[in-house]
Order: sequence, then structure tokens, then C-alpha cells
Amino acid sequence: MIGSAEEYIERLRSYKREIYVLGKKIDNFADHPNIRPTVNAFAYTYELAKTRDEFAPYSDLVGEKVNRLNYVNKTPEDLMARFDYQRELSKRMATCNYRCTGCDAINAIYPATKALDEREGTDYHQRFLKLLKEIQKNDYACTAALTDVKGDRSKRPAEQRDMFLHVVEKREDGIVVSGAKVHQSGAFAADVNFVLPTQTFKQGEEEFAIVFAVMPEDEGVKYIIQNTGVQAKQREDGEFEPGNVKYGDRTTCMVVFDNVFIPWERVFIFEDLKAARDVLNYFAASHRCAGAACKAGFIDSMAGAASLMLKANGLENVAVLQQKIAEMVAVSEGAYGISIGAAAKGYKANDSWQPNQFMANAGKIIGVEGFTKSLVNLIDIAGGIIGTSPSEFDMKGELGEKVSKYMSASEKFTPEQRMKIVKFIEFWATSSHLIGAVHGGGSPAASLITLRFIMDIEDKEKAVKNCLDL
Repeated sequence: MIGSAEEYIERLRSYKREIYVLGKKIDNFADHPNIRPTVNAFAYTYELAKTRDEFAPYSDLVGEKVNRLNYVNKTPEDLMARFDYQRELSKRMATCNYRCTGCDAINAIYPATKALDEREGTDYHQRFLKLLKEIQKNDYACTAALTDVKGDRSKRPAEQRDMFLHVVEKREDGIVVSGAKVHQSGAFAADVNFVLPTQTFKQGEEEFAIVFAVMPEDEGVKYIIQNTGVQAKQREDGEFEPGNVKYGDRTTCMVVFDNVFIPWERVFIFEDLKAARDVLNYFAASHRCAGAACKAGFIDSMAGAASLMLKANGLENVAVLQQKIAEMVAVSEGAYGISIGAAAKGYKANDSWQPNQFMANAGKIIGVEGFTKSLVNLIDIAGGIIGTSPSEFDMKGELGEKVSKYMSASEKFTPEQRMKIVKFIEFWATSSHLIGAVHGGGSPAASLITLRFIMDIEDKEKAVKNCLDL
């Protein structure tokens, strides 16, 4: 089914989670100023799904339409629709939609468990389908946790066991796990959190090769919310000072698993090195490709902000500045085009459709470069005011009239309207989005390493040799 924002928020209020902000456990977390924008972002995914048919495909598993972000892609068109959805969400919210990793996990676990069962005669795939059916029927919001804290990078997981999520105890009714995941976008506001391995493992490291799902009722899961300048501003209760008040900064958390019991029905890969590697490879390509579409949407938002800033400053007819916006549009379409190409040139894997791995990893590289270039263009267009302006509280304070006077520019915009645009661009320039663009789905270095191993450079050399008769 296609759920509603109201149903999602009502569910969230019923969850009793351990969530910490500034070192203190908070109550009524759904309305906390650092969490409410994330809740709004999740909620908007429900509203947008109702606007276009391709965002609500029919699922044979439940016999009705479901949210695109809870769907297993079966065709190139499915994957294209998913990337369109991603771009639209990023453009409209100017922040993370948070459900993308859940979608990537679904489309990674599905083929990996299918292959595992065919190889070993197990029933992991059926376990997964049972939960997926529940997710689709209720339109649960899903995220995924991959990144372990890793500790000393020169050591293997077995040498520093606590730095990687691992199995503490194997019981008749399930497993007990311990460890932590970091950089988890929106996990505290999701219905279901899939937990996947952070890397491939060697023989003797099977205790780390696990995939499972965490539900709200699981005890011992603790969420520690990040704290950035944007989060600090959100706690000030301003109307527009944080820049993106409605949907906020990309908000992440550390998730601590303190001897958490997971029943077998929610364990989908258990101490199987090959299956763990398969799910990680599927996830990485899917997430990097989706990230290119997301970055296209983010750049769309930045281009819109840049254009508004030109108009607010009375500079809309300056050709050299309009040229910079055109560059932003170009790189946005380029990143989006790579994701669509990856969908069209993808491949079938155990009854699912996966993106082309070359293009998915290239999309990560091009997307980061495009995002960085667009952010620099946006800052250039906006001017230094985005780093030095007074606050909205100054506009309303004792010197409010003077501040408003000196913050005025084009007659087409009031000083407050111009200040809102300034703060929105300040949000883009100083929030965690650039860091997220670089490292979300793995660093650019990880994509380059992948490309290095899968590229056929000899074929390219052969073409040159033939051209030169070498």
C-alpha cells in the first residue's frame, strides 16, 4: 500500500527508542528540533509517492501498489523510475530522503539471499520475503546501516573485534550482536533498519559476515545524534535561521548495538563470506548510482537558489553569472544521465535488475565533482554575505530596522525574503551535505578502486595499437 505522512508519524510516536542529543536521552523524540526536520523529510516521501504512477508500482508480493522505495526492481524502467524519484525528492527537499539506503538494501538482499538459498539449500530468501511483504503492506520507512567504526585501519576485524559489529552469541531462537555503526542517515526515524557488512571478510572472520533487520521493539539499540552548526541553529527555534527549516540538514547518528537479540526470522545472511560479499557489491553499485541521481536533485536546488539570489541582488542580467548557473544545470543533467544510463545498461541478477557497475561507480566520481563545482558556483554567485550576514533574530531585535535597511537590495524582494535566500544558501555551504556527497556510499577512492579492478584497459590499449599499427 501507499501510506500517508500522518500514519508514519503516528507510528513513530509509538516507538520507545533510546535517542541521545548532546549526551542526554530525549523524550518525545519525534518533535525534538534536531529530529523533526528528518521526520518531515521521511513524511514527504509518502506524499510524493502519490503524485505519479511510476512512484507507486504494483507489487506481485502483496497484490497492490507500493512505495517505489520498498520495491524490488525487475526491469530497466523500474530502476529509471527509482532514480527519477530520488532526483525529485532531493530537488524538492534540498536534503536527504533517508529511505534510499533502505531501497538499496532491499535490492541487494533480494538477489544475494536467492543465490545463497540455491547454493546452500537454506531458507534465508523466504525469511526476507516475509519481512518485505510486511514492509510493503504497511509502507514502512527503511534505512540501512553498513559503516562500522573500524578502529585501527591497519588491523583486521578479528584483531579488534569490538570495532566491528559481530555475533556475540548464537542461540536456538536467534543471535545476539554487539558493535556500532556510524554515519547512519535517519536511522532513528525509520521503521526498519537493515544491517549489512561494512566490507568483505576473510576466512576466520565469519562472525562479522551477517545481514539482519532491526525493528523498533529490539532492546539495546541506542541512537546518538550528530551535532553540527545547523543542528545548533535548529535548537534556537528560529523561523528561517537554519536555512532549510522544514527538512533540515542531513542528520545522521551513531547506532550502538549493546548485546541486541535478533530472532532468526530477521537474520538473512549468517556467517557466509560469499553471500556477505554479494550483498555488499549489490548495495555499493545501487547506492552509488542512486547517489548520482540524488546529487542531480541537490544541484537543481542549488541552481534554483543561485537564480533567486541573482534576482534578489539585482544581478539577473549579468551574463557571466548566468553562465555559472548554466554550468550547474549541465553537471546536474550529466550526473542524472549517468544514473539513467546505468539503469538502461544494467543486468539481470536472480530476478532483480541491477545497475551497470562501471556507470554506477563513474556516477559517484562525476557526481562528487559536479556537486563540488556547483557548490563553488553557488557561493561565488551569492557573495560573502552567506558567511557574514546578521541573524534573523537581529532583524527582529533592537536594531531590527537598521539591519533590515542594510540587508535590502532589489525592490522585488523584501529584506526578509532576501535574508531567507541568504540563509538557505548558507545552509548549502556550511551543512554536512558536501561531506555526505563525498563519502556517502563510499569515498571516491572506493569507486576508483572498484573501477580499477573491473575495467578492461587492455581493450582500450588494443584499440590504440590497431590505430598505430603497433
